[in-house]
Amino acid sequence: MSKKTLEDIAWYVDQRATEKGELGIRHSYVASLATALNYTAGELDPVWLMGTSAFAFRIFINEVMCPSAMSVFDWSTILPEAVEQYGYGCLYMSRLWDENDKEEERRAAAHTAIVEGIDRGALAIVWDIGGHEWGLIAGYDENKQIYETLTYQGESSSLPFEKLGRNGIDILSVAIPGERNERSREEVMLRSLKAAIAHAEQKEWMDRPQYQDGLPAYDLWALLYDRWALILTHGKGDRIPSDIPSHAAYYAAHYYSARCYARDYVSSIANGNEALRRAATSYEDVASLLKPVWDHALTLTTPDSKALSRMAENIRSAKAAEQEAISHIREYVARAVG
Repeated sequence: MSKKTLEDIAWYVDQRATEKGELGIRHSYVASLATALNYTAGELDPVWLMGTSAFAFRIFINEVMCPSAMSVFDWSTILPEAVEQYGYGCLYMSRLWDENDKEEERRAAAHTAIVEGIDRGALAIVWDIGGHEWGLIAGYDENKQIYETLTYQGESSSLPFEKLGRNGIDILSVAIPGERNERSREEVMLRSLKAAIAHAEQKEWMDRPQYQDGLPAYDLWALLYDRWALILTHGKGDRIPSDIPSHAAYYAAHYYSARCYARDYVSSIANGNEALRRAATSYEDVASLLKPVWDHALTLTTPDSKALSRMAENIRSAKAAEQEAISHIREYVARAVG
């Protein structure tokens, strides 16, 4: 029986974002990927990772503000593409909840790939390591039949082999970065901007109408704040689920931080192009409008109906600014491919 654990893994923190008072990478898949790539290659560029993966441009909202929105999208397309866009090949394996007949086969194949990856020094990015988020497998012990793991935010833990893909939510998702690929900077940039447009126009898969993505997601998000404010106005605050404030903070943190990266990414690739410069300015407006939503989320243990209504208006204004950003990106892409 063999075992191996990769040592001295530091969970990736975007220090520049922290110094600016911003939140850094919040989505657990991208944060896990950042940690994995920084461990193997070093000198990770978080702006480039968030931008090229298009997670800087994405938004997912559930009709009751459930945190599950952050994981309701086409994993098999978007997750490996995030790795490829940063310049690495990706071995990706998955199994959905309706593929029980393939559970044992897929889990065995994923285990083999994880062990081979660890042996060559590559971390595996895995769904539901803990807390229904993505995390990392950093080692294995065949005698004890466990994986050594890092949960979201870098807490060390372990996972029995038999729990891979069955740790609470019955879905398997394993991504392992490989060797450098040959995508050019120009190709990567264009792919990311096309993805931003496709997402805004709801051309990526989403479990609608319970969930919304792209520009319509802002409408649903604002509506949730409107409903919340209305309930309080009518003196029925006791009907609001106790976990709603924490879920509101979860949403606000993800999308405020993402649009900070959208602003910085588009600005970094503009290179004098007027359409992209204007898009970056519009994303700066989006980030500025969402910052109060995040700041307000920190005080939601005692919500105020008027403040909630203001947050709804901020979200609607953020949508309008994002519409402008997408129109400028669309203009740039049309000229680039024309």
